[in-house]
Amino acid sequence: MQVVERRVEIRVPLEPTRRDWPRLLGELAGQLDDGRVYDRDMPALGRALDPVLRSYRRRARWSGAPDLP
Repeated sequence: MQVVERRVEIRVPLEPTRRDWPRLLGELAGQLDDGRVYDRDMPALGRALDPVLRSYRRRARWSGAPDLP
């Protein structure tokens, strides 16, 4: 019997930083435009985006960031 050891690397996704969000949101927009997000996933996506938009609007009011329509 021969014991073989080998190193296996598993990529663990890092949490996005503030600099990652514009690119990630752009990727999401592209996937929505391309139809890569299924219609069945849209309600959950909308529920996830709603608090993000509310938080952005709240912060934009006092930070001077542009408001969204």
